[in-house]
Amino acid sequence: MPTEIGLPTLLSVLLLSAMTFALGYSSIVMYVSRGLISHYAKADVRKRLLAASIDGLLVVTLCLVCWIGRAPLYLALGAGYLLLRDAIGGQSIGKILLGLVVIDLTTGRAASVSGSSKRNLLLLLPGANIVAIFLEARTIVSDPQGQRLGDRLAHTQVVEGAGAKDLVKSFQDWLLSLGDGLGDATGRRRRRVPGRIDRAA
Repeated sequence: MPTEIGLPTLLSVLLLSAMTFALGYSSIVMYVSRGLISHYAKADVRKRLLAASIDGLLVVTLCLVCWIGRAPLYLALGAGYLLLRDAIGGQSIGKILLGLVVIDLTTGRAASVSGSSKRNLLLLLPGANIVAIFLEARTIVSDPQGQRLGDRLAHTQVVEGAGAKDLVKSFQDWLLSLGDGLGDATGRRRRRVPGRIDRAA
């Protein structure tokens, strides 16, 4: 019969993983940072931490639903979101709300599926991920470009970009342009073109 892993053993493995990661973190950051140059400005740290908190809250909610409902699918969804959260246009839900975007420093474009996976893989390592939350936050604050270890591994950087406010504003402008066009078509409202002189009949 297969032996079950007890809680003390599991906790010991998680603690060992966390301690190993914590001890090696600074050395890894220094090694990976060699030759990594960015000319982009550092994104607002408060925005980044708030965006990460929003994403984290979403993942914790999925994990709680998994635990309460005994549905492993929600745990897989949480892990998938955590890994690929920056894959669509370089923005997670938190980053969209705060107007941040992850860019690939080698191409200057928004992060891809590969870039998102590389920068977020650390957050899936059991034990190490708990320590990584604090160590990565500290690195974001102290680094001149706000690049955490995940960013250095993926050659990415978080920068200011279009967010929810910009999307709402664009949508409002679009709706107003539709209204102006509709008014012109029905003859109810006509706007005068500046510089145009009306001729008398």
